Amino acid sequence: MSTAVLAARACARTILWQSLRLADFHGAVPHVLLVVDRSPCALQKVLLEGYLRELELVNGAPPDAAGGGPLRVDLDPAAPTPCFSAGLDKDWRVTYGVLPFRAASFLEEVRALQAFLRQCGPPVAAEEEAGGGGRWSEERRKSAFESLAPLLAPYAAAAAASGEAAGDCGAWRGELLHALPAGPPRELLGCILIQRHAFQNELEKYRLRLDLFNMGLRVAEHNHLECMSRTADALAGGKDGGSRERCLEEEEIIHYMQSCSLQPQVAESVGRAIADSIDAWSWKRHSVAADGGEGVTVDVVPPASFSEALANADVLSVYNAGVLRWEGGSGAESTRRSRAEADGSAAALKISGPGAPLRIVCHDGKVLSFEGGLEDCLLNTGYYAAAHTEERNCVRRHRQRFPVSAAAEPTKEEGEGEGYTAPEPGASEAEKRGRLKKKEYLATLKLTGRKTAAGRASSPSDGNDEGVRRGGHDCGACVGSSIGGTFPVGEVISESFDLSKLNGTCSVFAYPSLFKEVTMSDPEPVAMRIEKGVVTDIGPNAPAELVELIGLVRQAEGACYVRELGIGLSPHVGRGRVVSDVSAFERQFGVHISLGQRHPLFVKQPGKRNADGSMAVRVEGPVLKRKAGKYHIDVFLDAARLEMGAFVVDFTKGVCAAPPSAAAAATRA
Repeated sequence: MSTAVLAARACARTILWQSLRLADFHGAVPHVLLVVDRSPCALQKVLLEGYLRELELVNGAPPDAAGGGPLRVDLDPAAPTPCFSAGLDKDWRVTYGVLPFRAASFLEEVRALQAFLRQCGPPVAAEEEAGGGGRWSEERRKSAFESLAPLLAPYAAAAAASGEAAGDCGAWRGELLHALPAGPPRELLGCILIQRHAFQNELEKYRLRLDLFNMGLRVAEHNHLECMSRTADALAGGKDGGSRERCLEEEEIIHYMQSCSLQPQVAESVGRAIADSIDAWSWKRHSVAADGGEGVTVDVVPPASFSEALANADVLSVYNAGVLRWEGGSGAESTRRSRAEADGSAAALKISGPGAPLRIVCHDGKVLSFEGGLEDCLLNTGYYAAAHTEERNCVRRHRQRFPVSAAAEPTKEEGEGEGYTAPEPGASEAEKRGRLKKKEYLATLKLTGRKTAAGRASSPSDGNDEGVRRGGHDCGACVGSSIGGTFPVGEVISESFDLSKLNGTCSVFAYPSLFKEVTMSDPEPVAMRIEKGVVTDIGPNAPAELVELIGLVRQAEGACYVRELGIGLSPHVGRGRVVSDVSAFERQFGVHISLGQRHPLFVKQPGKRNADGSMAVRVEGPVLKRKAGKYHIDVFLDAARLEMGAFVVDFTKGVCAAPPSAAAAATRA
């Protein structure tokens, strides 16, 4: 089997079973929808093939059968994506369908498929209360089946036909129409978006993923694949068969798919250790004396997550010893005692000022220092807490939470039958935006009897989160319950709490081109000077394109501020394993910062407050609004170490050799 297909299967295995956890769902057979451009690039075709082979393997196909043979979508650049499903007439654990993306009908097709699959098999317990809308008549079920026939067709029927007529031939229709009601309950649970660019650009949607989250789907997005597929596409278009074979060994598409196979438990463990350590060192804290005065300063000790990461065998299989260090720490017993004392009195502690500066030390000795405290770290690790809960893995409770909407039943006339629900006022307008305003969201919560999670933002994410979590919870369309995001994952995100407290010089080894593709600062990294949070100077060897980018920021925003501090966790991308997509390259094991005022993940505050609301530290820099600025340009630093107090992330220690994508060694669902 080619290296590319092995990498694609490793990617699919990680996302389907470890991040989205589709195999944990019980009470109905989960169905996965794989959505691809109608004319896909080579990377899309290989990635799709990896998902199909992994799904067939988990459903009992012999490893040889699931591992060999030609790709389902030929590498010929003119070969279109077929429309078909598999496993609906078999005793499969997880079934799937492949859908070529059509902007005009996509959401309607997904809603219709969800409603139809809920009519398969016997009724789920308490289905009426669960939002099932009652059982359909035979005539209505047959009508829905015919409208979905192109998608429900088996691969053989799709391969024998073309275009819209993909399901119009063969005897499979009658057999499947008879088998579905007699089979087990089924649930459309997963949606994998494999995109040449981004499907949402073809829709009037700010974030397509939010609509799918609102349906209860677990979503994985692969976007901007075309820019990473150009070399593979050129090879696939060659006249000789040898070019096709070389296409499946092309390095960039392999690096991308391997980066999507970073296991969430590994990223979560090391990411949590880094985040908790940075949060612990960001602020000086002291206890409160009995008379209300200032008590003793609380020592910073290694958080529990730090020790857990060092003892995690999965982490040690990826990262070399010494990557995470706590230098000059106290003994284990005093550390446990200090941690217990700190945890027990956390609510009574007061902040007395910024803590230890966070220093990024580059390979050439240049140092960038964050001295005014940092924002509480966010995580993007592919670990979704909601996917581990019974509420989301029990079909009855899942359907109660995510009932089929009236929009999924186009054949019903208004007022027809029991269970019909009229569209809510303003629903279509909200759908166009792809999200709700805060006032509308709170009204929806009140109408449905749900409450906002304490200590969390009350409005849903605006779609810029890309799967990040605040305080250990997921963010998304359904606050605290969204499962999925954009892959690859593996990042700890923060920024200077006081933007004016960032000073020093750093070396930039890569930056985005004007076409938003990763470009190396050849032949050597570029020095960049930052004073009071603003880029003030750049080295004479800076590429003209990087100089132009900084000029664009200054022209639009006045000064080129630095905002995001991102710490990538992935061993599969980096200086020697470059991918062209900036979002994917952000996950490289190292550090990147963003230029420009725009960074919606953090709302700047005039000061840091204590738990009781009292002001502890006032900022001196600008207090930017959530959507301030126009630009967010990621540049990648030639970082050797991250230092903060006794905590060190040593990037020079590197990572263990990237594990092979051998399917035989993988853990199955």
